[in-house]
Amino acid sequence: MRTDLLLALGLYVVAAGWFLWLGAAASAQGVITGEEASITHRDAMSIAMAWQPSMYSTNAASQVFYWLAGHLDPDYGLLYARKWKAAATALITPLIYLAARRRLGCGRFPAVVAGVLVAVLPGVSVVSWVGTEDGLEVVAGAAALYVVTSSRRWWPLGLLAGGLAISLYTAGLSWAVVASVAAVTRVRTARTALAVGLAALGGAAVVLWPLAWWHNGGQLLTGGGGAGADVTAVPSNLVQAARYAVSSGSSYYYFAQMPTLGGRGVAVLMLVGALVAVAARPAARWWAAVAVVATGIYAVSTGVPGARRLIAVAVVAALLAAVALDVLARTPRVPAGARVSAVAVLAFALVAIPVIRTVPWHADLAAGRQVLPVDWPFQVDAGGTQTSTLARLDAEVGSGRLSAAQVGQFHGGTRTMALLFMLDERTGRPPAVLPGDIVGFYRSTRDCRDLDGAAC
Repeated sequence: MRTDLLLALGLYVVAAGWFLWLGAAASAQGVITGEEASITHRDAMSIAMAWQPSMYSTNAASQVFYWLAGHLDPDYGLLYARKWKAAATALITPLIYLAARRRLGCGRFPAVVAGVLVAVLPGVSVVSWVGTEDGLEVVAGAAALYVVTSSRRWWPLGLLAGGLAISLYTAGLSWAVVASVAAVTRVRTARTALAVGLAALGGAAVVLWPLAWWHNGGQLLTGGGGAGADVTAVPSNLVQAARYAVSSGSSYYYFAQMPTLGGRGVAVLMLVGALVAVAARPAARWWAAVAVVATGIYAVSTGVPGARRLIAVAVVAALLAAVALDVLARTPRVPAGARVSAVAVLAFALVAIPVIRTVPWHADLAAGRQVLPVDWPFQVDAGGTQTSTLARLDAEVGSGRLSAAQVGQFHGGTRTMALLFMLDERTGRPPAVLPGDIVGFYRSTRDCRDLDGAAC
């Protein structure tokens, strides 16, 4: 047990370092994207105010995460959230290692491969540092399924983590659904049924608590998929999901051309590995079901599409590929030497190909050749940066040359206003823009009319 815990810790350190390295390259551009400005600054502020600032601000647990990160960060700044997102997302590596070891019966080497592979697959690493919600849900979701399939008496508590996965990012629904079904199949007595029922209620409370907390709004889960399900979109969405996996993951807030599974060759190996794992280890079927459900949800989803909604597929693919390596390593009909060589070569290929593709992408990020989008109405001063422009606006509001409402009207809305408040408040300066100014301006915006209707 000690060796497993040490290896899990080591994998976490490696993954966190890898994700932080990628995030640092992106941050060298000094650019915060629109969603990052909303989620890591404005929404983190608004959850403390019990205010829902937009119909897209639906993932309350992520808002709490960034609120807490902002309070803990001794060097709060424009891009503070990226290191916290990277550190949190890296928790998926020890979880997958432990799942391979303790749930799917893998030896240590294949389990280590699972942990490394889940960190280097572009479907995880490309979004690991971006200051948004996506990626956090797979950590809570994997924890949910890991706990629910445990032999410990407290296994029903995994349903709480399932609710957390949904609240962090709606794609966490795939994990919660599978964990819930797994929990129901384990019910044998009235006492167990009661425990599962109470845990399910707790998970629902984790999802629904913002409805009692917010003073306005009340929209949950849908966010960018506000139009609901569309069965007619299934064929095109499935083709799109396949393209993300084997051709190019490039899509909304997936800032890379790399396919989520690293390429066609890696994807084929993983598909074969998944089939082998499911056939050889019945317990692997729960994990495979997560990928199937995630793909099914994506197939009927609407709104803004993107590879960021399919992170669970990459996570499960890494785990099942490692299980297949373990099955190969234990196949008695193959000579021992051939088994060792085959496992080593396959493991190397699975890990090396995504790494080889990611390193040049890192260089492009650092050099500014892979440009992060300024996808919100914030005009940077000529010859300046986002940071210097924000500093100028703050000074002008503080001196009275510019009103808070004018910042909202001409310089990026509630996002920019919240940035000015948070950057002042978290660094100990008297804020030039106050929360009341932000809410007051919000009442004149389309965000308010879409969310609160006549109350505006």
